[in-house]
Amino acid sequence: MNLLDLGLRRLAACAALTLGASLAAASCQLVSGIDGMSVDDTVGGVLAACGPVGTPCGGTCENGEETPPGICTDDGRCSAEPRECGLYDCDPSGAACATSCLPSGAGCIDRAVCQSPSATCTACGSAPEQAGDCSVNFLINSSGIRTPCNCNGETCELTCDDEGGCAGSVLLDTMKSPVVLDCGDQCNGAVVTCMGPYPCEVVCNSGGCQDLTLRCSQDGKCTLKCTGTGCAGNVTVECGTNFCTVACGVPNDSIHRECGSSCSCPLIGCD
Repeated sequence: MNLLDLGLRRLAACAALTLGASLAAASCQLVSGIDGMSVDDTVGGVLAACGPVGTPCGGTCENGEETPPGICTDDGRCSAEPRECGLYDCDPSGAACATSCLPSGAGCIDRAVCQSPSATCTACGSAPEQAGDCSVNFLINSSGIRTPCNCNGETCELTCDDEGGCAGSVLLDTMKSPVVLDCGDQCNGAVVTCMGPYPCEVVCNSGGCQDLTLRCSQDGKCTLKCTGTGCAGNVTVECGTNFCTVACGVPNDSIHRECGSSCSCPLIGCD
């Protein structure tokens, strides 16, 4: 073998080693690059991590979780940390948590209720923290006669003592404090309407509340309690957005509930 052939063979060997090393390095770079990417199932492709550095990110809200505006950092992440909206839903823009709500419950999550007049989302079953003077509350019957409260602490207690005293349309004012109406054996065929953010409760004994309609307030907790043969006939409960419950002392299949957008609507002991 002459010197020329030996030189050519050495050059070929060096080229092969160099090419192998280059391919190995490229393979490592490719694998490393794939590891640094994330799969987005919604588009079925591979997307690069957050970047380049300084690129705006965040500014979104979805499923009750808000990611504030931020920037992409050098580790491929968004500088803004996601946070829960609590009892609030995302606002209509889809960019942030809502900070207020509507009487319909819009702006709150399903298990919360919008309290008026503060327009704040509170836990299901809640009421404004500080009740007012219950003596200002009253019952108004279809004849326009007002029956004042018997105050038991913050709760206004009303009783239907007279025959026909709670017939027709009955308005329960729950704007300032909770109200409990004891229908006894009255309220037959009555339409009882609660109005206000405080709890409203109607209690029916044997023979009372036949063919009753109870219309709960938009944002106040609402309860119908039936004992014995109370609540017979076609009884209807129209719930608002707050906790709305019907409790029976004995099984009663004649009660129809319209839960609507109530945050909770249980039927207890009636089945």
